[in-house]
Amino acid sequence: MPDSPTLTVTIRNKDKTLFKGQAYAITSINDKGIFDILPEHENFITLIRDRITIHTTPKEKMEIQIENGIARVSENKVNMYVNFKY
Repeated sequence: MPDSPTLTVTIRNKDKTLFKGQAYAITSINDKGIFDILPEHENFITLIRDRITIHTTPKEKMEIQIENGIARVSENKVNMYVNFKY
């Protein structure tokens, strides 16, 4: 059975890289509600808020609490730049 396709994910804030690696999916929130980014997702840019959930394997995930940010998806690459609540 071939490996499942993954996303290449980079999440940064102004000071450092918070996550860089492969993920099976990303979940976040925009003004329309909760959304998922999966491999082969349509290219898009959106403002995000509250949290980012990185599904690192089909059964494991990690969550980053944020205030807001921007997500850009293009060709199975997800780049997010975020701000934290103070």
